[in-house]
Amino acid sequence: MRRFNFIRLPVQFFLTCIGLFLFSGAGSLLAYDSELVIMLGRYLQTLQEIGKDISQPASIIIQLGDPLNPKSYPIYPMLFQMFGYSFSLLVLSFFLAAVTSSLISYLFMFLPVRVYRICFRILDSLDSLPDVLIIVFIQLFIVWFFKKTNILLFDIYTLGDEKIYLLPVICLAIMPIAFLTKQFLFQLREEEEKPYVEYSYSKGFSKAYTIWVHLFRNVWVHFYYHIKPIFLLMLSNLLIIEILFNINGFMNVLLDVSSNTPSAFFIGMLMIYIPFFIVFTLGAVFLRKWLSGEEAGA
Repeated sequence: MRRFNFIRLPVQFFLTCIGLFLFSGAGSLLAYDSELVIMLGRYLQTLQEIGKDISQPASIIIQLGDPLNPKSYPIYPMLFQMFGYSFSLLVLSFFLAAVTSSLISYLFMFLPVRVYRICFRILDSLDSLPDVLIIVFIQLFIVWFFKKTNILLFDIYTLGDEKIYLLPVICLAIMPIAFLTKQFLFQLREEEEKPYVEYSYSKGFSKAYTIWVHLFRNVWVHFYYHIKPIFLLMLSNLLIIEILFNINGFMNVLLDVSSNTPSAFFIGMLMIYIPFFIVFTLGAVFLRKWLSGEEAGA
């Protein structure tokens, strides 16, 4: 099995990179005149140009700004600087969502049944709302509050190269918080029915200690399996955040270059895929060793 995983991971990585390469030229595959036409020759030519460009990545130029009067920038350091800013928002939001959802779900476990059900319904309603609606509502509330009190709670718009962190991080974390809290509560309720919980109570441990130390230890194992869908959710929301807050971020640039500079688009997708492939792979290895260590100890 270990030998199979040793072969599978490089093959999976290589095939995904090939898929991203083929996808990066997809914008030239279809054309529309009087009807939709598949331009296979143009598509193959685009792939050839991408291969030529990525052999000399320092020569790639990206065009940003007004489509009628764009400004040209070298891909390095422009794309890498934007990557650092955008993904710092993503990482901060992820940790905020993980910590907040674990605390909320922990507190939920001490609520009376009736109050728990009401709070869970509110949480379920929040999870069903569109992301854009929540973000726009928050922005409108800040504007309304500023008009009433002349106090600006958060910056809601960037100008030029200005960078804002607090409100975009909060907005990006809202939907993952709702999703993760529901998942944590579901897993906690399942764990609460297992015999070791009663054994912990019989040993004199409090409910607070049992939930936080014993239940959450098992819940965090299940949390790893939700990281990928959470990452994809936050990645799609990152583009929405950059548009609504006028952030000159990585996802915004990636959207622009997808049509006019496919080689830069391919490099940008690799910049997303490679770090997170490494993180998820190391996480799976760590989790496998941890679980096998617990089984050996048991």
